[in-house]
Amino acid sequence: MTLRTPEGAPLERQIQITVPAAEVDAEVTQRLRQKARNARLPGFRPGKVPPAVIERQFGSEALMEAFDHLINQYYIEALQQHALRPVARPEVQVDQGGRGQDLVFTATVEVYPDFTPAVPEAVVTRKTAEILDSDVDATLDIMRQQRRDFVAVERAAQSGDRVTVDFTGRQDGEVLPGGDVSDYAVVLGSGRLLPEIETALEGMRAGDEKQVEVTFPADYPNAELAGQKAEFQLKVKEVAEPRLPELDAEFARALGIEDGDVATLRQEVRENLEREAQRISRVQVKAQLLDLLVEANQPELPKQLLAQEQERLKQERKVEELDSEGEALARRRVILGLVLSEIARQQQLRASTAEMDRMLREMAEQYEDPEQFIRWYRQDSQRLAELEAMVLEDRVVEWLLERVKVSDVPVSFNRLIGREPEPAEANA
Repeated sequence: MTLRTPEGAPLERQIQITVPAAEVDAEVTQRLRQKARNARLPGFRPGKVPPAVIERQFGSEALMEAFDHLINQYYIEALQQHALRPVARPEVQVDQGGRGQDLVFTATVEVYPDFTPAVPEAVVTRKTAEILDSDVDATLDIMRQQRRDFVAVERAAQSGDRVTVDFTGRQDGEVLPGGDVSDYAVVLGSGRLLPEIETALEGMRAGDEKQVEVTFPADYPNAELAGQKAEFQLKVKEVAEPRLPELDAEFARALGIEDGDVATLRQEVRENLEREAQRISRVQVKAQLLDLLVEANQPELPKQLLAQEQERLKQERKVEELDSEGEALARRRVILGLVLSEIARQQQLRASTAEMDRMLREMAEQYEDPEQFIRWYRQDSQRLAELEAMVLEDRVVEWLLERVKVSDVPVSFNRLIGREPEPAEANA
């Protein structure tokens, strides 16, 4: 057995193996005997076919089967002997073989890089947020906004009002396709209409009419109208202002608080915000850590893994070729996969069944019927493999967090979730 690394291919291994002729013949003979016991040939009783006839009828087939068996057996033994970890199946070339001859074959395989992942030395910033009464109030206001209704008013329309309008769009006197609409209800400020139309509607009352000239944006979905000018005749049918439900027992019951206790509702909202703050903090820390991990580790990348990731990314983006940003992303994903899996392998980290169940139930909470989602998820081995990979990744992140410097930085909940910008000095 010889093992070599081709020049210019540091992760490629070529293993040339010789199987003695006697072992090849013994394997072929054994297979011919098996075929003789089961052979059904005209003129012969089962099990009574002469060896010469069996050889003539099945000799080539038995030889190929023997080659397959011996190549697989010796290849696996070679991997174990040289502690090689293949990325994919090998390319096998039979250099010599036949009855009465040694079987000589060469297996070319790409292997995983042998390296010890470096733990980042940089400080990881962990933002933490205490949930304040004002955060609970703001969340309840959003929930009330989501359950608002509208009441007609006898005043001019303003931002936030729902305006019901008839409009007709014309270009050179001709009505635009789909440009004659009646009883169209829109909330001013929602951005559903062209800016010139929304601006024109503000200040109009029920019964008012107005004509406005608009310019369709250059990226307008209808290419024939993109960048074109048109006139719209507007007629307001109704102006309605938003009315929010009171924060009372009825509102609490509508949100699942059976006894309508507003204090209980506030406590549930607070606990949900605390869980969300912890989740976002974990996500942000993980993102930082993974970025630092890529910077600290640049292992040799198996060409097959990189090609697979590039192909996967092409399918995600529905493109035939990746741009430079896509190539960099594919490379980053492969680096992360190698580093994380190598840490897990060297540290003997595993994804336990309990951890997988816990993550699956957390995922299922987003759905109306969590149990149905869990049953559906468990029906597919590929999905379960992806779940195991996610849990294992979290295990590796936890292992890393015990070995890097972490700086806790208290921030407001709004800043944590990105609703409030970072201070100017932080962005400098």
